[in-house]
Amino acid sequence: MMSPARILMVVDGRYPATGGAEMQARLLSRSFAAAGHRVQVLVPLLDRSLPRIDAVDGVPVVRLSYPRIKGIGAILLNVRFAYWLLKHQGEFDAVHIHMMHNLAGAAGWIKRWLKPTVIVKVSGAAEFQGGILDPMLQGKPIHRILRSGARRLDGYQCISRRTAQIMEEAGFDRKRLHLLPNAVDLGRFSPPVSRDQSTLRAVFVGRHVAVKGLDILLEAWSKAVLPPGARLTVAGDGPERERLMALARQLGIAQSVIFPGLVQDVPSLLRANNLYVQASHQEGLPNAVLEAMANGLPTIATRISGHEDVVADGVSGILVPPNQAQTLADALSQLADCPESRQTMGAAARRAVERHYSTETVLESLLAIYRRQDVAVSRSSDLKIDASQ
Repeated sequence: MMSPARILMVVDGRYPATGGAEMQARLLSRSFAAAGHRVQVLVPLLDRSLPRIDAVDGVPVVRLSYPRIKGIGAILLNVRFAYWLLKHQGEFDAVHIHMMHNLAGAAGWIKRWLKPTVIVKVSGAAEFQGGILDPMLQGKPIHRILRSGARRLDGYQCISRRTAQIMEEAGFDRKRLHLLPNAVDLGRFSPPVSRDQSTLRAVFVGRHVAVKGLDILLEAWSKAVLPPGARLTVAGDGPERERLMALARQLGIAQSVIFPGLVQDVPSLLRANNLYVQASHQEGLPNAVLEAMANGLPTIATRISGHEDVVADGVSGILVPPNQAQTLADALSQLADCPESRQTMGAAARRAVERHYSTETVLESLLAIYRRQDVAVSRSSDLKIDASQ
């Protein structure tokens, strides 16, 4: 029997926080700790009201302070982070960085002196548009330096097909690309014993930002043929929220669309509905969709990378082209009129998540990568997950 692993989770941002990368790091940290492994979290001290030494979910957290000097603050943080890794490397078997950003580049430049396995999670949009992997920014010295450092890491967790393909096309070593999705807490996100299918109750949970396509969703809702009492809940917050609420009034659907703001108990919200809808223009691997599927909800989603990885069209949900309100409206009308299909697709969604995205499955694969074992983790040559099973 193998000894417990000593794991350092690195979050290149605020922690704890409600972002996808932060929430995933938190889930993995407490899950590894619950399984008997020794886990610590390292983050920058971005909120000075938080302590430098802390614990979240019983897992130790260290926040690195650094001078807030405009222009070179990020460089000073990278130096501080690299020094900390070199000083404490003997305490860890693996370092898992949750974003291909500045800290990943810094870790790469000192990798030759680091004994632990160092891997980085590559989510997608944040790294490829404006981040260190953005091809349009290759000429900038700081991006070139960080990108060069990131190439030296031991492995790359690519959470979607498209992410892995872009990494391979960008020249990253194919043998170090691992198609490994986000994990879902199946105990927390679970279907109700009995779900009310008497009328359509659709829900979206996430940031109210342009990339989520919520204006298209509202337009589609206004065009769909819906039964009496049908309701759409658009949960979350963001810069688009006020505009979206005004749009709902303009479209004449304010009576059937609810904007509850940030919701603390997301599992209960999902259990109270019977359809999940996500009209995003771009995604990495959306935690919200996985959580909805784990809750036994069928999903109508746009046919983009990330959604295509997890939603089996006609089996666990319906995929529609992005930016096409009428096609989305047709899909809403189809499932609004067929509670049996919603029930069947929701059950298939739950089975798919149990098979591919359970915390236990992801932890097992991550441990193999941390230990540099030759395991059957999907790579960019075999990128399609069969979500129908």
